[in-house]
Parts: sequence; C-alpha cells; structure tokens
Amino acid sequence: MRRKIALFLTFVLALGVIPFSSYAEEAYDKQLEEAILRSRKLFNISSEYDQFDYSVGSWSGTTVFYLSWSDSKGKLDNVHVSIAVDGTVLSFGKWKPIYEDQRPKLPKISKEEGLNIAMDFIKKVSPKLGNSIKHIEISQPLNINSNSYGYYFVRIENGIPYYNNRIDISVDSSTGEVTDYYVNWDRDLKFADVKNLITLEKAKELYKEKVGLNLIYKTSYKDGKPNVFLTYSPLNTNLAINAKDGEVTSIYDFYPLYDKTADMGAGGYTSNEELSPDEKAAVEGIAGLISQGEAEKISREILELDSEYKLNYVNLYKNWRAEDSYNWQLDFTKGSDSNAYYVSVSIDAKTRELVSFYRFGPEDSNKKVQYNEEKSLEIAKEYIKKMNPDKIESIELRKNYEGYRPLEEQRQYSFQFIRKIDDAYVEQDGIWVTVDAVSGNIREYRIDWITTKFPPQENVISLDKAYDILFGDIGLELKYFSPNAHGEDIKDNKEAILVYGLKSDKPSIIDASTGALLNYLGEPFKEPEIIKYKDIENSYAKDKINILAQYGIALSGDKFKPKEKMKQADFLYLLAKAHSPYMEIDQSRDKLYTSLVGLGIIKEDEKAPERVVTKEEAVKYIIRALKYDKIADLTEIYKDIFKDTGDISPGLKGYISIAYGLKIVEGSNGYLNPKQELNREDGANLIYNYLFNEI
Repeated sequence: MRRKIALFLTFVLALGVIPFSSYAEEAYDKQLEEAILRSRKLFNISSEYDQFDYSVGSWSGTTVFYLSWSDSKGKLDNVHVSIAVDGTVLSFGKWKPIYEDQRPKLPKISKEEGLNIAMDFIKKVSPKLGNSIKHIEISQPLNINSNSYGYYFVRIENGIPYYNNRIDISVDSSTGEVTDYYVNWDRDLKFADVKNLITLEKAKELYKEKVGLNLIYKTSYKDGKPNVFLTYSPLNTNLAINAKDGEVTSIYDFYPLYDKTADMGAGGYTSNEELSPDEKAAVEGIAGLISQGEAEKISREILELDSEYKLNYVNLYKNWRAEDSYNWQLDFTKGSDSNAYYVSVSIDAKTRELVSFYRFGPEDSNKKVQYNEEKSLEIAKEYIKKMNPDKIESIELRKNYEGYRPLEEQRQYSFQFIRKIDDAYVEQDGIWVTVDAVSGNIREYRIDWITTKFPPQENVISLDKAYDILFGDIGLELKYFSPNAHGEDIKDNKEAILVYGLKSDKPSIIDASTGALLNYLGEPFKEPEIIKYKDIENSYAKDKINILAQYGIALSGDKFKPKEKMKQADFLYLLAKAHSPYMEIDQSRDKLYTSLVGLGIIKEDEKAPERVVTKEEAVKYIIRALKYDKIADLTEIYKDIFKDTGDISPGLKGYISIAYGLKIVEGSNGYLNPKQELNREDGANLIYNYLFNEI
C-alpha cells in the first residue's frame, strides 16, 4: 500500500498537480487510510465496489482527499467523496453509471421530511459545521425534471449571516437518500466582534448619503427588441455600509435568490421572387454601409497604424443593442510571436464612428511610470473630447469603490464614464478608457450609446418615497463579508467584517412611476410561490390538483373552479407547463399557441382557445407531447377496447389506445365517452396521469 502511495505522489508531483512534499510518507499513508475508512462508514460503501481512485490537494490551507468508488459491472452507483484531513466532508455525490431518461416520480417523502434528513446528514458528516448554519427557505415550485429536493444553508456566526459560505444538499424525494452534498467554507477565518456597531437606522441614513438611489434608465432585451424603462436603483448594488465606521465598502454577496465574416462585394442581386417583410428589412438595414476598405482606412487613421500592421481578421456583425446597426471589426498584427503587437478595432458601419479598440504588445518593464491617476484621467477626458466631442457633456465619471491597488506601481488606469440624460443615468451606456501610465497612450477605448426613445422623467415618485420602498420592501441587513473571499487565499484573510447591505432576495429595481418592484426585464417582480386553491376540497382530483400546483403546473388565482368546463387554452397551458417547465410562457394565448405549434402538440387549424376541450382531444394533445403520435396514427393496428370505441373520431383510435395502455385515461363500466366535455378537474386528472404514470 505504501509503495502505491509513494508512486502516486511521485506521479502527481511530477505533473505539478499538488504541493504535498511537506508531508511525510508515513503520515500521509495513515491520513489516507483514515479518510477511506471514515468515508466507507459514513456512506455505507460496501466491498462490492471493485474500483477505487483518489487524488489529494490543498484547500483553504488544509489537506483534502478526493476519493471515488465505482463498480466495473455497472450495477452500483458511482460515489465521490472529498474529505478534509480532520474528517470534515466537503462534498459527496452518487449517480448512476449510465444515464437514464427518467420520467417524473411522485414524492414518497415530503419536503419537510427531506429537510430533516438533510440536517441530520450535515450533523453526521460535517459535525463541526452543523451548529453554524441556517436553512434558507426558498418558496418556489418543485422541479418536475428532478426527483430530488434541494436545500440551501448559509453560515451563521454570532447570529449574523455570512453569505459567502454555504452548504447545498439534495435529497431523493422517493428514497430519502442524500445524492449531492457540497460545502463552501472558509476555514480559520476570524469574525469581527459585534461591539460598537452603528444602528440600522444610522446605516440607512449613511446608505442614502453615501450610496443612494438614482434615476436610472435600464434596458432589457426580449424577443430581440430593446425595452427601456425608468427606475430608481443604486448605481452599484455591491456597495454596503461598514457597520463599525460607517464607510462605504464594496462587497461581493451571494447570488440573488430570485429570479445570454461577411463579404459585401459590389453590385446587387435582383430577382423576380417577392421578398418577405423580414428579408426586405434585412436588405434595407444593410443599405448604406461603408465597405471593408473604408473601415480599414478609418481604423488605420484613428490608431495611426502603418503598413507594417497587417490586417488578419475582418468581421461585419450586427450590434445587438440596436435593430439596424452594424459594426466592422478589424484585427491587425505587427511582428510575430512574443514580439508581436495586436490591435482590434470596431467601426460603426453606417456612421463611420469609432466604437471600440484595444491594443497590446511587448512592454519594457524597466520604463518608469510617468503619469499618476489624476494625470491619466486628464488624458482620458482629452481623448473623449477628440473622438466624441458631442458626448463629453453627457457623461459622468463613475466612482470606483473597489479600493484595489496592486503591490507594484500602477502601470495603467481604467476609467468608466456613465451616460446621463437630464437627471437619469443610462445604465449600460457610457465610455470606457484605459490609459497606459508609462507612455500616456490609450490602450483601450469603448463606447456604448443606444439610440432609442427614452421614457420621460415627468410624473415620477419622489426620492423619499423611493427610499421608503427600498428600506421597507427590500431592506438592509447586518451581515459578515470577507474582503478577500474572492481574491487571495483565505489563510491570508485576517477577519470578516460586518456591513449593512441590501438584502438579496428581491431586486433593488423600483419603477420610477409606480413604485412597484421590477425584475431585470422591467416587468413587475413576482416572488416565486406555490399556488394554493381554496375551492377544491370537494373535488375528486383534489390531491392531484395540489401536487401539480407544487410543481408550478397551475392556473392563476386562488380558485381552481374544478367543476367549470375546461377551455382548450387552459388545458394546453397546463400541458405546456408539464411538458416544458422552463419554457417562457404565460397565459398570453399568442405565445402559448406559438410555442405549442412549434412543439407539434397542436396544429394551426386546431386552435380554438375558448372552445371546451373534449376527452379525446385532450388525449390527442398528450400523446403528441409524448411524441407517440406517429405510432398512434397507425389506426389499423389497434383493437377495440371500449364498448363505445365507435364513437371515437376517425384517426384518434390509436391515441386513445396508447393513453389507455399508459394508464393516462380509463373507462367507466367499459365506456370511454370520448366526446365528453372535460371539467377543469378532469383536465388536471389527465395531466397528472400523463406526468406520473407508473409505466
């Protein structure tokens, strides 16, 4: 055994995989053995596993063993464990060796039972962490494509959350087994004491004074079109107030819980064939673009590129932020290998204006810095005046709160200037400039400047009202933050500090006109929720309706109206949610039908949103969703199952037979009643059977 370990260490050290030379072979041998034995005991890893592999590394200043077991016959789950030298389990996972396309299964344990299993698991495998965590409840529908519950725990110190550390765990909803476990935990990190803290009310005052809300134009892009909306929001949501001294601190919080070469040539193409509206728009959009040669000439003049710079890449691309805007991108190279200079330039293909450039090449490290930050800022402003004189009065330097400076002398400075229209900032617009502090040259320049209609700034709510909403509906909270959590090794961190920062469970975007909270698309923010109906107590399908709702397969409102007739649009909406839970659909009928026609679930000539759906029609849509329709269309191979099979519409006999075989539909006393109009509870019953049939 020791010889195998020594050979393994020789191999990985030769590759430079792990820095482990400080450990004696004897100690390492014993530690590995203990890690293996502890893992086998914790996770019931039997002797039936005949394949084992491992590696070792350093994580947060401690030794970590990465262990994996598998079965050459493929009968057992693969198992992976990473475990620290002190016995703390940092990750665990088990999965089938062969991927199985599993249909949804009904949970056999509740989500509350799963939570208890998760907490017991943490205490068993990572007892040192079990008393320093808090479960964060995320109220949202279950994932129909997952047969497990997911739980999230955040680290708590002195009763205060430290969101940079967390535990994620998944519990199989059928077996109650833990299938995934992951720990992100800063070891040996000290936490500031909770003495002499400013009050929450004082923190609110300082936040208003030093961070604040601004009128901001935000832009979202949905269906390829820009949507500009006016909001009150912080310019930088990653700013907080230090709970000890009240200064502004830049933080990196946990991820929010709420809610991606054309050759133009010369001449033209004529055809007698009529162009579609989209094709006409495309041709008209390209009309008037400058040629590649003109773009190259402009680029060389702006950047003073001599003939030694060779053009080696050209691309004409559409500016995604504007419907009819195109840019030329040209890349130049001078020299070769390590002595090469590179320049990339983008030119607006209609206006001939510079869009962006960056340049880099070999540097002489012996040359001394000639320009400090103040002088570099002057150079940046002068360059903007030269390149975009009409925009210099419409931009404002954005303050940098990062507080980061390299240990060595600063050799370049980057500045961001944000666009401003009257009293409102334009979030994604502005000019970015990087100045070489040695030569004073511009290394990088970029301008984003959308041309669109901006909503008026009249009739907006007052700033005081916006603050009431910010602190009332979103709120500040006291939390720990480690300044180096995403930088230097955690062992170099001296202390996690205390800050007052915005809570992260809601977006800090306030509609400037209505005061409503918005999501990043500019739509009213809705917290994920599980719909609970008030009127299904006497429905035969009550349990099935409730289970569907837990998975987000539900009609809006708190009343299901189970005895009401099921309209085609409502049935298809439930089917769409069951078939593709992540499909971006709402009960807007145009989008719903467009999606379902594309999926082949309904045909154009079958669209009748207000018509009551019959049993045989509902079955037809379900079998199409299952992609069994081609087999179902072979009507001559199916036998008569029901006494009223003759009442089934021609062509749908196969659909009914397949649905009966899959236990999606069943008869009553030998009759199907295919033309029966469905009630809402009947429709939910069929959707449930489609999802959770046992076959």
